[in-house]
Amino acid sequence: MTLNLRKNLTQLSATVTIGLVAGSTAMVFHEAIILLAGALVVRPSSWAFWAFAAFVISGMAAAAWVTGWLMKRFAPDAPGSGIPQVKAAYHLGQFEFSWHLVWVKFVGGALSIGSGSSLGREGPTIHIGAAIASKVAKMFGEDPQDRANAICAGSSAGLAAAFGSPLAGVTLVLEEVAGGKNEENFAGRSLLAAALAASVVFALSQGAPTLPVPGDLALGWKTFWMSPVVAVVAGAAGLGFQYITLAVRARCKRSSLPGPFRLVLGTLIGAMFAVLAFSLTGRLGAFGLGDEDLVAALNGGVIWGIALCLLLTKLLATAACYGAGGCGGIFAPLLFFGGMAGALVGELSADSLGLTSQDQTLLVLTGMTACLGAVVRAPLTSILIVMEMTRQIYALPALMVAAVVSVYMNRLCFAGNFYDEALRQDGIRLNQP
Repeated sequence: MTLNLRKNLTQLSATVTIGLVAGSTAMVFHEAIILLAGALVVRPSSWAFWAFAAFVISGMAAAAWVTGWLMKRFAPDAPGSGIPQVKAAYHLGQFEFSWHLVWVKFVGGALSIGSGSSLGREGPTIHIGAAIASKVAKMFGEDPQDRANAICAGSSAGLAAAFGSPLAGVTLVLEEVAGGKNEENFAGRSLLAAALAASVVFALSQGAPTLPVPGDLALGWKTFWMSPVVAVVAGAAGLGFQYITLAVRARCKRSSLPGPFRLVLGTLIGAMFAVLAFSLTGRLGAFGLGDEDLVAALNGGVIWGIALCLLLTKLLATAACYGAGGCGGIFAPLLFFGGMAGALVGELSADSLGLTSQDQTLLVLTGMTACLGAVVRAPLTSILIVMEMTRQIYALPALMVAAVVSVYMNRLCFAGNFYDEALRQDGIRLNQP
């Protein structure tokens, strides 16, 4: 009895530490990205176009070189989002993460995304959260099985803090990282860690939603019946992204160029697409996170032509940056693609169907869910992350339909989701239940 009590107290202490540290780290990481983006992309965008283009392309290339060198020198497992690496570590029992990974992922991710590379912040926060959790669990003297559960808790905390979405943080672990393996052992720790990490975010942001949408949106029958249409369009964008990115990634893996050179080349290609989008639309959504333009789409501020341009250019920019080994995730870009797909369908059908501005906003939310589901194949995570980021619970039926359609589309077109296919390219096959 005493041993069980001691073990439970140890796990509780470790989990509290994981949640608070992972949440705080994710917040600092996000703020670093915002500060760098303001200095390297947003403020220079007011310059003459040629000066802005030269500056931002040079900055992205320099950041890519530094990030590529850091990864090659100190953390060869840092490229990409980090979710495949965490998933492999959990299933293969490889619970050792180096401190080099933590700081390289932090510095490289902040430099890459902050300088304009079209990547997401959630992958690095999940990878960093898992690595911190492994270290904390080891420090508290936990055995290997408990360290595996701690890694799940750290992953949950990382996503919860990245998007202010604690439930989505837990379901990602259930659906993707662990894949239904031993969930009875880690679910409680993941819930607590995600709750604490999200609490840090809510406290520092004064409870503001990650993607603010004014008022509570009422789901009408027109929006509900349009949700499968949006799901197909947004899902197709996600499938196209998966196909192109994996093809770029495979080609880069076969290349004889050193890693930093490959990353610089891919980043330069991504920069060209982002600069093209800016020249055509005057918007910066194809750079970095793209949050401002996604919020604009949610609030009816993006016409269909701009939505289409941003969707295509950001998709190609992200495929180039990630496929070349960029240090960042794909959740934020996928949500952006889906949002623009929803805005595109909503704008084009608004007059003929008599859609209101609220209807169009709901279609944007539907597209976000569908695009994420079509790539990650995690329907609950796709639904919850959109609902928690926007606080729009009445959109739930439409989001559920979109998730079902999009996940089925991926199953028709690919043997596995994006992360499984990336692991297969690396020669790793996981035997999951």
